[in-house]
Amino acid sequence: MADAYYIWRLAEAAQQIDLLAGFLATRHADGPVALRESAECARAGRAAVAAGRLREALDRIDDLRAHAARWAGHPHHPGEPGAFEQDARVWDYAKDMLRAQLPSQEAKVSAARGILSTIRHLRREICVRPEADAQARADALHLAGRAAMAVEIGHLGAARKELRRLRALAERCAGDEDR
Repeated sequence: MADAYYIWRLAEAAQQIDLLAGFLATRHADGPVALRESAECARAGRAAVAAGRLREALDRIDDLRAHAARWAGHPHHPGEPGAFEQDARVWDYAKDMLRAQLPSQEAKVSAARGILSTIRHLRREICVRPEADAQARADALHLAGRAAMAVEIGHLGAARKELRRLRALAERCAGDEDR
């Protein structure tokens, strides 16, 4: 599988290309030549993302930003999002790209549902125990989040690994009760 950070960067590029291309496609006052140029730039950027050529995709984003700069004061201009907003926008793109990297048999809905149910149950079980300290609760939330994220991208093997770690934590918390 390709490096997850590289896939994330490609997803960021794909999201930015779609956002800027969508905005520029509605700027008819620029004329048909400018619309064609920005559409061609967006096509080239999407092709670069599909081929995994990040540097080329980033160059096309710069070109699209230059086209969009003429409309900087426009109320619908996309502007630059904050870090949290950017991550939220990119996450769906990244999930789709990561899922495409996994073998198709990994995405079994019933198994995923079972893993998620077990994750929620163990997380609640650990967090409600009076003998569980703040670190154990934080670990439970962290491991449950990692497992849920693995299920969300369709990587059930990684989700099962995090589930095993969550079960071990639950056993340690149950063992603390006996002391």
